Amino acid sequence: MSSLPKYAKEKQITYAVHVNAKTPYEIFIDDIPLERFYESGINSTMELNPYLLRNGKHILKVRYLPLETAKDRLLHPGDVYFNEDAKWNIFFVSYIKNENEPLGYEGEIDYVNSELQVVAPPEPVPFWEQTFELDIKSLPYSLKGWSASKDLKEMDQDVLADEVFDFFQDLRAVMNNGNFDSFLEMNKKRDFEIAVSQYKEDLGWFGAKQQKEEFLADCKGNMWLVNRDDYVVKIYGNGKLATIERIFKLKNQCLIAETEESYFNYSFLIHKPQGSETFEIIRK
Repeated sequence: MSSLPKYAKEKQITYAVHVNAKTPYEIFIDDIPLERFYESGINSTMELNPYLLRNGKHILKVRYLPLETAKDRLLHPGDVYFNEDAKWNIFFVSYIKNENEPLGYEGEIDYVNSELQVVAPPEPVPFWEQTFELDIKSLPYSLKGWSASKDLKEMDQDVLADEVFDFFQDLRAVMNNGNFDSFLEMNKKRDFEIAVSQYKEDLGWFGAKQQKEEFLADCKGNMWLVNRDDYVVKIYGNGKLATIERIFKLKNQCLIAETEESYFNYSFLIHKPQGSETFEIIRK
């Protein structure tokens, strides 16, 4: 793997979406899940860079879900937009990170001119979706990612499911055995591209002693089995990415480690590069 590129500080733009959510929600960028939260009243900032391969037009999709307390299990117009003081807020922002600044970034964010227009459903519905076209202009990098990967929707879906489950069963075994070096090798392309998108200076953090110790403490001997009855194969990234997601307990999560203290979710998006018949990890 080649060394990380270097960019001047003023070029290190981070794009993000910030939401003040009034309902549960699911948010996607270019058909990739960014965040899914099934409670109300959450404020969250989601960095987009790891999923932005290059400058250009990108599609943000927000799926508004019914309140947990909705007796009719429907999303009502007022849940999304009641008035200007009681409504969903979605902001598309950019900034330059600076850990020495009180807020963690340089300057101020212009929230007034960064807000996306939220439109409520015209009547009660099971859910409501909005899409927004984001114009990304200032990324200094360009990544290959899954841009030239095979379209998994064109595969025989039974064959696809077998291959995806085989991959995740192998990955689960590596983690359960505590094989940290093999885990790093399986994730090296993902780690490199994420490091580029986040303007890291080196890749040392991924293989650091602390990371290894946490990996062993959380994963070795603690990984849940990958039983096909507990999972469904999901295709994202407009057909280029795949993963498995739990159907019941810890719904929508991927590989699970359980210790005496807690559960840990490990998410992976895999793809098939053009010219390859095997999957590899490309994002989380």
